[in-house]
Amino acid sequence: MPISKVHSSSGGNNTGSCSSLANYLEKENMELDKMSDQEKDQDKKMNIESMKQQFFTHEKSDVSHTEVISSIDNNKKKLGKEDAKFFAPTINFSEKEQQQIAKMVTGRNIENIKDLNVKEFKAYNKAIQDYARKVMDNYAKNFNRKDKGLETGKDLVYYGKVEHMRKYKGTDKEVQQGKVKSGEYKKGLQSHVHLIVSRKDKTQKLKLSPMANERNKTRKIGGNEYKVGFDRKEWIQANEKAFDQQFQYKRQEIEKFQNQNILKNGSPSEKAKVIKTIEKDNEIAKTKNSQNELGI
Repeated sequence: MPISKVHSSSGGNNTGSCSSLANYLEKENMELDKMSDQEKDQDKKMNIESMKQQFFTHEKSDVSHTEVISSIDNNKKKLGKEDAKFFAPTINFSEKEQQQIAKMVTGRNIENIKDLNVKEFKAYNKAIQDYARKVMDNYAKNFNRKDKGLETGKDLVYYGKVEHMRKYKGTDKEVQQGKVKSGEYKKGLQSHVHLIVSRKDKTQKLKLSPMANERNKTRKIGGNEYKVGFDRKEWIQANEKAFDQQFQYKRQEIEKFQNQNILKNGSPSEKAKVIKTIEKDNEIAKTKNSQNELGI
């Protein structure tokens, strides 16, 4: 399942400027600059340069980090000094999901981002950006404020950046087991998305927090009923559905968020039912794979 997480910020404070976060998200471009400087082959050098990323919005794809900072930092009407000014959701994909995106774009099996040529990389990157926009459509809808004009990602002030590389950290088990060193690049497809979204909507009239404890509750205000809150589980499930539709992904039972959530938090009877469903699905998949290998 695409893991969509909401964070106050990426390890920092979100009650002030977003400049630290926006500057931090330039890290991959800086790494690519170093790689480019060290590369002698001109074709490879061009490929590396083509991987550098700008920020994107719901409608634009080439936004500078200075514009991001200015836009987010100035979209804070009536927010107090200690109020959160922005949030930093992330979108993380499984290896199988990334392979499906790449196959949809290229028509072939891709194991590493370096296997893509410049044209394929641009298409792959755009597909991820387009999916992120659907995630932010779902983000807006999840607040249930359509009556106030909050309908899609267009009504939000947000910026995203796709990254395609990850490094091992000291806390990773591979590092602790001595298999790799901290700071080494991880192999395989490592694409993910960082987002910076303003606490206020585009009109600066609505204060929006995905960290709110209320989950899609109904409140009575002036005799009228309103749904409020942000249900993070509903958001993840909506994003999972959007991914499967966009990329024609046939999700196995073990990959479904609902089943994973039950396995983690469900009752013994609920867990037993899900385990049975997963085992049955695995047997069907195993049979299909055997038939494919035999050419049946």
